[in-house]
Amino acid sequence: MSTPSYPVDIIVVNFNTKKYLAACLESIRAYSGHPGDYRVTVVDNASTDGSAALIRSIRWVKGIFNSVNRGYGAACNQGIKSGAGEYIFLLNSDTMVTPGWLPPLLQLLARPETAVAGPRLVTPDGFLAGAGVTGSNLQPILRGWGEPDDPERYNEITECLSISGACMGIKRALLPELGYFDEHYFHYFEEPDYCYNARFHGYKIFYTPESRVIHRVSASCRNPRRLQRYFREGERYFRKKWQGFLADPRVYG
Repeated sequence: MSTPSYPVDIIVVNFNTKKYLAACLESIRAYSGHPGDYRVTVVDNASTDGSAALIRSIRWVKGIFNSVNRGYGAACNQGIKSGAGEYIFLLNSDTMVTPGWLPPLLQLLARPETAVAGPRLVTPDGFLAGAGVTGSNLQPILRGWGEPDDPERYNEITECLSISGACMGIKRALLPELGYFDEHYFHYFEEPDYCYNARFHGYKIFYTPESRVIHRVSASCRNPRRLQRYFREGERYFRKKWQGFLADPRVYG
């Protein structure tokens, strides 16, 4: 019996966020259209909070279970390689999608020049958690961070440097050219690395306010010292890898 083909792969990476994961999956099922149009894969990075049992209990979710925490980028790659959808959406487990979130992103990804598309990210208490990253390669600006979610601000589709990996859409057709996520990063910088690579190859990154996703920022890791270490390590590697491209003066947004 052949495996059914889905045009959209939705991949959620989880690490010890069982209660958030349940809400994320419920929102996907409620607001992503016909179930036959997408497949959800959850990659669990050796959670110890009962997440694995939850994933196995949901019949419409495909689970991939790691025996160790492999990091975000490596887990994303596992999910990507396990699917076949034309479009791939990577979601943090601490997100919840909202009605109509998917079509605006698919419309942007259908453009030949687009490599990555991302939504308007909003915290549960009504503040912005991201509206695309603008500026120049060397001086990126995370638009809207911590600002009230004013619908009059950041209300246009915008070409960006990069977008947040809490929710990002990419194309399977570009994987042979752009490759997968760089697994040198454990947590942080995977998304800007992929976006910088896409722009380096001549493609574009877009933010759209027409898609909204709720993001509980950093709910998947509540150890500040560990987060700081991941950030410093990722930043050092990112700057070394892209040191030539960082000098590009072009301003986005």
